[in-house]
Amino acid sequence: MRTAPTYLRGACALGQRIRALGPRIWLSLGAAVSALALVGAGAPAASAWSDIHGKVFVLEVVEGENTVPEYGSVAKTVARTEGSDPQPQVAVSIVKNGITVYKEEGQGWASVPQVPQAGETVVLESPVGHVVGSTVYDGMPTIDPSTCVGSTTFEGENTSGFTVEGSYVIDSLVTPYKKPTELAQSGFQQAQVKSLTGTSFGGSFLQPIPAGATVTAEESLKTPLGGEETYLYVSERVEPANKACPSAPPPPPPPPPLVTPLQGALVALRHVTIRQVLKGGWHDHVSINQAGTVTQDLYLRDGKLPAVAASSHKHHKTPPALLLARGTAQAGGTGTVPVVLKLTAAGRRKLKSAHVIDAILVTTLRTSNGQIDTLSPHSVTLKR
Repeated sequence: MRTAPTYLRGACALGQRIRALGPRIWLSLGAAVSALALVGAGAPAASAWSDIHGKVFVLEVVEGENTVPEYGSVAKTVARTEGSDPQPQVAVSIVKNGITVYKEEGQGWASVPQVPQAGETVVLESPVGHVVGSTVYDGMPTIDPSTCVGSTTFEGENTSGFTVEGSYVIDSLVTPYKKPTELAQSGFQQAQVKSLTGTSFGGSFLQPIPAGATVTAEESLKTPLGGEETYLYVSERVEPANKACPSAPPPPPPPPPLVTPLQGALVALRHVTIRQVLKGGWHDHVSINQAGTVTQDLYLRDGKLPAVAASSHKHHKTPPALLLARGTAQAGGTGTVPVVLKLTAAGRRKLKSAHVIDAILVTTLRTSNGQIDTLSPHSVTLKR
């Protein structure tokens, strides 16, 4: 069965001190029962304590801080024994470049309020002078920033080959009657570690991490010593989840819609006379490949056409061409639409007195998305 972090693990005995968080930090009976219930209910089978029997020598490094560090230091290096009565003599030390820089001794428990630097060696002796186990500290595990308030994610880096566990607990301050303010813990949640590949781990919590929670990532490696004795090295990273998860970046804008190039053509023009145009206007048909507007203008030849249809060889002093007739039609989609050009007042006067009219038909296509296409001007001759 998986277990709670160091400072909750002592609840299993209910009579032992919660020593891993310092002398001022105690877990209330209600929180202990809650933690035990959560650990027993939904914890995965794999654990640092699985298949361990008999005497266990535990060497533990705890680095970081909780959400209220002023009420108890988290960072420490601890040596202790489990499953032995009476408790044997133990010593814990931190060694740098072969020199012991910190060392404490005790009966079943010894702790220094220091954390080794990466590359330094932590040593457990029992009894003093007899090295049971030593490990070079590498600063692992670490907790990924994605493990944040509001998230169920539990991710980070670890030492290859180590077992990884995780949890969070809600820290709060309580002031019992006529007693100093203390740190209470509740809402313990065990992480479900789903992947452990190489030097990274990933998993999730059943409930999102709440504000005020302290998250723990723990890696461990057990080494049988022979008989019923085991050396267990544990390294914990403790961090307050005091930052809300960053908002997801906005999705990229959708790609612009594909624009079909506007195209069209004049359908074969039938022969018409001046009399027919005077009577009913100019009739023709125009094909277009999408929805849009078709506009046709009939100009008298030898004048200056609008810029969209003018020829480059025209002299800039040529007077504007006379607009004889204009017609507009709407196309709901691809197809051919009829266009009826109605004579302008000037065009009607011109056709009434003329026997032959040389004209130019200009067709312009437009769409709602701003496309414009002007077909090549078409020369026509009208006779009476």
